[in-house]
Amino acid sequence: MDKLVGGLSLGQAKGGEPFFPLGADEDAPALEGEIIYYDQEGAVCRCLNWREAQRTMLTEDTKDAILVIEAINEEQAKRAQTAMQELKDLAKDYFGVEGTIYQLRAEHASIEV
Repeated sequence: MDKLVGGLSLGQAKGGEPFFPLGADEDAPALEGEIIYYDQEGAVCRCLNWREAQRTMLTEDTKDAILVIEAINEEQAKRAQTAMQELKDLAKDYFGVEGTIYQLRAEHASIEV
């Protein structure tokens, strides 16, 4: 969250949104129509939520972070809920971090954090 510029959104790319992939040596802009997570600076995550940007990567200095876990059906949603709770518990046990879990759905599509 510390490195986001403005809010984090999920939507279709217009095409050309800047995206410098984690571990890459050059920009790999978003493709037109591709589903991306983005902020005011460009794409944050591409390729169905597995290609992360260097600009927003976690570092030793990270204080506030967002983890996105997606589910497209009830079975995946149950596994995602379990994974979120386990990650929250591990963050508390290992780092003393008290996380918060938010779930977005069609009927509740945004949050303020």
